[in-house]
Amino acid sequence: MDTGASFLIAEDDRLVGNVLVRTLSGHGRTELVTTVEDATNALRARSYSAVVVDVGLPDGCGLDLIALARSHDPSVYALIVSGCVDERRLAEAHHLGASYLLKPVDTKQLDVFATRMRSRQRQRHAKISALLERWTLEYAFTAAERAIVELAAHGAPRSSLPELRGVASSTVKKQVQIVLTKTGDISLDAAVARLLRLVVDEG
Repeated sequence: MDTGASFLIAEDDRLVGNVLVRTLSGHGRTELVTTVEDATNALRARSYSAVVVDVGLPDGCGLDLIALARSHDPSVYALIVSGCVDERRLAEAHHLGASYLLKPVDTKQLDVFATRMRSRQRQRHAKISALLERWTLEYAFTAAERAIVELAAHGAPRSSLPELRGVASSTVKKQVQIVLTKTGDISLDAAVARLLRLVVDEG
């Protein structure tokens, strides 16, 4: 299973975006978008280990993307990049539990952020595995049902599950339905969100 790091970068300055992509690509998969709309669509399509956001984007505030990302996964790490700093923005960053870097971005500090995130991500994966062990016993998951939940918890989009599992879409659909019957959740996303909240709450 690929549990590598992934970064969604929302930055409309091409030069800054290139620096962010080039540096963070050494730590995981990167995706660069330039608007709040494109970032929102990306966050709805899949999960990311971290979001890196510019404060001022052409169609809105990048800070709103952090809240959106964490509505899907409370453990998402966040880095704010900005051309200026003031008390209000620092307070917002602190409230969001996000790191803050000034432009021009210091690539060494960017590496520190990514390295720290990767270390915490390994701890998070261990906690997810431990919780899945409990759920497997509590809900009497089969190996296939557990695998579905585990893949989704690590950010695999629903559409990719058949290919990742090497089975037909109809098989995955049946397995998901059984998982939901056992857990009482209304959707796979809801089950995963509950699991990830437990990871944070028990952290």
